[in-house]
Amino acid sequence: MGGVAAMAGCLGGAGGDNKTFVEPITVDPTNYQFNHLNLQNPFSHEMQSDQLQRYFIDKEEFESYAVTIEEFEGNTAVLKVRDELTWHNGDPGDPVNADDLYTKLVTDAIIGDTISTLWTDIQRDGDKSVKLTLEGTVNERLFKDGLNYYWLETPHRLYKEYVERWEDATTDDEIADIRSDLRNDSFDESKVKGNGPFQFEERDNRHLKMSLYEHHPDADNINWENWELHKVSTDTASVLLGGEVDGIRNYSAPETVFEQAPDDLLNAQLPALWGHSLPFNHEDDDFSNIRVRQAVSEFIDRQACADNYGRLGQPVEAPSGLVGNIDGQNEPSSRWENKVSDEMVEQLHRYDDPERGRELLRGEGYQKDDGTWYRPNGDPFEMTIKVPAGLTDWHPVYETIVDNLENEGIGTEMQRIEESTYWADHYTAGDYKVASTGWTLQRSSPYYVFDMYYNIDTEFMNLDPENLEAPPIGKPDGELQSVDPRGLMDELLVAQDEEEATDITDRLAWITNQTVPMLQLDEINDPVWFYTDDWEVPDPDSSKYQSKWPLWWFPRNGELQAK
Repeated sequence: MGGVAAMAGCLGGAGGDNKTFVEPITVDPTNYQFNHLNLQNPFSHEMQSDQLQRYFIDKEEFESYAVTIEEFEGNTAVLKVRDELTWHNGDPGDPVNADDLYTKLVTDAIIGDTISTLWTDIQRDGDKSVKLTLEGTVNERLFKDGLNYYWLETPHRLYKEYVERWEDATTDDEIADIRSDLRNDSFDESKVKGNGPFQFEERDNRHLKMSLYEHHPDADNINWENWELHKVSTDTASVLLGGEVDGIRNYSAPETVFEQAPDDLLNAQLPALWGHSLPFNHEDDDFSNIRVRQAVSEFIDRQACADNYGRLGQPVEAPSGLVGNIDGQNEPSSRWENKVSDEMVEQLHRYDDPERGRELLRGEGYQKDDGTWYRPNGDPFEMTIKVPAGLTDWHPVYETIVDNLENEGIGTEMQRIEESTYWADHYTAGDYKVASTGWTLQRSSPYYVFDMYYNIDTEFMNLDPENLEAPPIGKPDGELQSVDPRGLMDELLVAQDEEEATDITDRLAWITNQTVPMLQLDEINDPVWFYTDDWEVPDPDSSKYQSKWPLWWFPRNGELQAK
């Protein structure tokens, strides 16, 4: 295979049929293993397996791809695998069938991922379909949103043991054992799997090569032969500007890259459906107090956080977990208002009043002397914000918070922690006072944002949703009263009437806005990059970019063409 210094797009020759598309990686490909559910060095490339469906962010519409929803009635749903989809284990390989889809959903249940929260029973339903018994009469739109960003990459032949053990399990401890074994199982090269338009060929310590799988239903839309991953420097700016790659799925570049980009280097943006947040430890001596969380939130300048992140960020207008604060052109958006009533849009607190923050702290016994805040016991009010060291584009956001709080008289510092250690030993272990993370599960439905706070990340924040209090709706300074976010979420999941769903979302948004499980700071766009000297792609303003991810969808739809 050609060296990484070869010019992008020219590794396989000048003709379109023989061309190679080069994508960067920063790890040794020989370290990859092929069980994508393993937590150490998993590999299952997005061109190697197919996504269940496509979601158009700007239109909030869904399009079936690897799987269709054949029936959706009452409390059941029937999902069917796309015809002509085959595994990469022959010429052509075995058809993707009901066993494989069943395996996908069962392995999702084993690891406790999103789809599994929507159903209570699963059965094969013919050669290509499975039938789900849903958790009540699930709202169809929420069900579809739950299928986003999942790939059908679980051949039954490779995961059969885990499926059968799950079917026989009767206790939570047994499921935990299955999960542990599945998360630690490694597959070697002989068990490479996939059903997408490119199939694994070979690898060495600097390259991984995939070739066009001609039996894929959309293979005719692709007019080149190979897709290669090249190990490159971690200095992404120099790799991109140096023409070492043909495209990058997502790279939030510093302003200098935008300024220095050559004419044939195109970038386009799409809403990330997430942003940066400041999660609080709800068992902390200070931040177990809702009024202290509110007070600190009043001191943080979210506009400055977004500005310092760069051109791809906008501040969250009313921190409440509602997605839609930025559009595809990096401008502020009010799409978030569509999720709640007009009245709730006005009622949600904006957290932009430092004087209120000071009043709240004084009301809880904190004192400010000579420009420094002190806790009720007389100790200085101080904190450390923990952040992943490798996510350098995050750092300006949290450095802004450090400046804001220091200026207010709260001693604050930012601690950079190696990435794997950060997630394993700090954030997910709940070992911090304040930390950094994203604030959504990258879905637009409010249900899944609230799911992150009140189910998924609850343990990480040491948050107890069963004993949560908030002020009455519309009265942020009112007396605290018990609230039940999980009960409301159960209602929202099955709400069929739009007015009812809006009312429930109103109440969840208010609870989140007032209790501040984590402070949502900004919402960002994700930039995709393509070199156009040897490749044709849509114009950057095209709505075709508004699906995650253009790098994976364009080849399948004939929108990425070798010249």
